[in-house]
Amino acid sequence: MKLQSTPDPAGPVADDRREGSGRRTVGLLLAVGAVMLVIAVVFAALTLQSITDDTDAVEHTLEVQASINRLSALNERIETGRRGFLIQPDPAFSATVQRAATGFDTEATRLRGLISDNPAQLRRLEAILRLRAEREALINAMFADPRQATLDVTTADFNAERGVIIVRTVRRIATEMVDAETHLLSQRNRNQLDSLVQLYTVSGIALALLVAVLLAAVLLVLRFNRDLTRAQARLRVANEGLEEAVERRTAELIRANQEIQRFAYIVSHDLRSPLVNVLGFTSELDQSRKDIRAFLEKLFADRPELRDETVWRAADEDLPEALDFIRKSTEKMDRLINSILELSRQGRRQLTPERLDMDALADGVVASLHQRAEDAGATVAVESLPPLESDRIAIEQILSNLVENALKYLQPGRPGEVTVRGRRHGRMVDIDVVDNGRGVAPADQERIFELFRRAGTQDQPGEGIGLANVRALAYRLGGTITMQSEVGEGSTFTLSLPDKFISRETVA
Repeated sequence: MKLQSTPDPAGPVADDRREGSGRRTVGLLLAVGAVMLVIAVVFAALTLQSITDDTDAVEHTLEVQASINRLSALNERIETGRRGFLIQPDPAFSATVQRAATGFDTEATRLRGLISDNPAQLRRLEAILRLRAEREALINAMFADPRQATLDVTTADFNAERGVIIVRTVRRIATEMVDAETHLLSQRNRNQLDSLVQLYTVSGIALALLVAVLLAAVLLVLRFNRDLTRAQARLRVANEGLEEAVERRTAELIRANQEIQRFAYIVSHDLRSPLVNVLGFTSELDQSRKDIRAFLEKLFADRPELRDETVWRAADEDLPEALDFIRKSTEKMDRLINSILELSRQGRRQLTPERLDMDALADGVVASLHQRAEDAGATVAVESLPPLESDRIAIEQILSNLVENALKYLQPGRPGEVTVRGRRHGRMVDIDVVDNGRGVAPADQERIFELFRRAGTQDQPGEGIGLANVRALAYRLGGTITMQSEVGEGSTFTLSLPDKFISRETVA
């Protein structure tokens, strides 16, 4: 025999709290990791952009240096060609000077575009261009009178000769420009190195933080899984005897229900005997009352002086009223007994599940109530219903009761409309019976499913058993019955059943 353990009521609560706390902590860590990752990505993008800008600046500086060097080389080439022409006025030297001068002008224009954002370099370039213009005048004079130019050069001091001074000055200015670009290059290289260091630092810190967050998340998940495993183990221990207890309790409830059904059948059956006697004696009393009334009527006609109004009223009015009340009460009790017997028989009937064509079944129910609908001036429409597996008789009784109730409680002055429709969701099938009748007040919407309880104006025959029977049948079929209603607007009864028969009755 299994031993039943009593579960610790604080255990599941504590487990739930730990589970919720663990989930929140893991979620918080993941959120922190995501924020840090975003920050790292932003910093990395900004740093990479800075590195790109620094690289472009370095390349630009190197290009400026190269242009200055080319300009300086062309300056030397012009001077070399000029000196050669002065020594020997050969056309080859003049062509060299002209090509170098053209290249000098082109390179100066290109250099101006490269250093357009550097005012100091632009001032140096402007000084070179002014010297270039002065030298161009000397060269033009040399080409115009080579002999005189040669004479002037040979008679003058070499270091004081204007062409030499110009080339040396251009050389000096070009050197200053190169030095400035070299200093700028050094600064930009440092910036580039600083950006790289910053990138590596941010990446390293971000990586370390992400690894820390990941390790913390892993540790928390492992701890959560360990706690979850322990909780599951405790749950298994707590539930070792639960299934057995549930089965035993279910068996007890089934036996109790069967006993109640048998008791209801016996009581109802036994009540019929005295009820029949009451009805029989009531009929005999009524017949005796009629004989007495006839005798009194003849007696009072023959002997008017014996007429007593009290006696006559008792025989003519009081006794008939009392007997009529007894008869109606007895008939009502008979109907209640018959309803109880019907409920008892339904509870004992063995359910027989089968695959049902719900469209055909609903059409049959509606056809059986056609005359009732016609008399009420109502229409009943059946929309497409999903098939299901269940007990045919029980389903027919439920639908018949719901549609009949809808026809019974129509809104006066409004043509009745009743619709039967269905839909499937998951493993369940919902069948709606919708009407535009009187509706049910919110306070009565649950009470109408109770035995012998009715709601609203009681102008229709009934004992308050139909909806109680509907709920009992729905429960036996493994489903539920619910309703939504508004007074004066109508009601919707929803029968929810499994598409595969699942009986709630278990044999112990």
